[in-house]
Amino acid sequence: MSVIARSLNMRGNALAVAEIAGMLRQHPALIWEMAKRELKDRYSGNALGLAWAVGAPLAIFAANVLAFLFIFRIRLNPEDTGGSYAAFVLSGMAVWVAIGEVMGRAPTAVLQSANLVKQIVFPSEILPLKIVIAGLPTLALCCGVVVALSVAVGHATPFGMFVLLPICVVYFVVMMTGLTYVLAGIGVFLRDIKDVVALLLSIGLFLHPILYAPASVPAWLERGFNFSPFSHLIWCFRDALFEGRIVHYASWIICPVLAIIFLVLGWRVFRSLRPTFGNAL
Repeated sequence: MSVIARSLNMRGNALAVAEIAGMLRQHPALIWEMAKRELKDRYSGNALGLAWAVGAPLAIFAANVLAFLFIFRIRLNPEDTGGSYAAFVLSGMAVWVAIGEVMGRAPTAVLQSANLVKQIVFPSEILPLKIVIAGLPTLALCCGVVVALSVAVGHATPFGMFVLLPICVVYFVVMMTGLTYVLAGIGVFLRDIKDVVALLLSIGLFLHPILYAPASVPAWLERGFNFSPFSHLIWCFRDALFEGRIVHYASWIICPVLAIIFLVLGWRVFRSLRPTFGNAL
């Protein structure tokens, strides 16, 4: 069955949603424990420990602000002294850093827990989900920095921080969970998929509306932004963190629709591949 036919199979999609809800109800404690273990194991062998989880995103932020604010001296408008452009860029960078962390680890989600997957009683569907949950602290840290900067330059609003931002986080979790299921399932059979994802993430930084000031992008590239689901997620986060109101109306409709589609299809792909994991591992 093709991907299009699979996506139009409403009975299968409804069953997938029911299965996901059932897993969440049945294993909440296990999901939480696996996510905590993922965070602990991720930095347990580093000399800096959990400090690395804080320092790495902040270093990425600092490098980009230095390059585009002080070297290239890009501004949003003549009245901008630099703070507004920094908040503008980081509002998109915040979600991109979190996307990179989740998708970078997604292809090895099953491979790293091969001993658990081989146990018949273990619900392997939890493994991709724990990767997404473990990425939320990075998203929270990045968003916190952007909120502080937006408040300082007068862009943040209570509506953006307390209404729009929580909705964006839900969009992020749903979309990333679906994509993680796909990458985790494929990663069992194509071990070099993680290198492909790393390359795409590096290129993708320049192919999404993150670094570019409004009206400074060629028309063909601006139109191309609309074809990436990540662009709509970035625009939603930018509305919440920087604009403080809904500016990209279409993205607030497109993003949840795409997120649900990705979640359902990702779940179904993972479940269809799961019976063959034992032989591949």
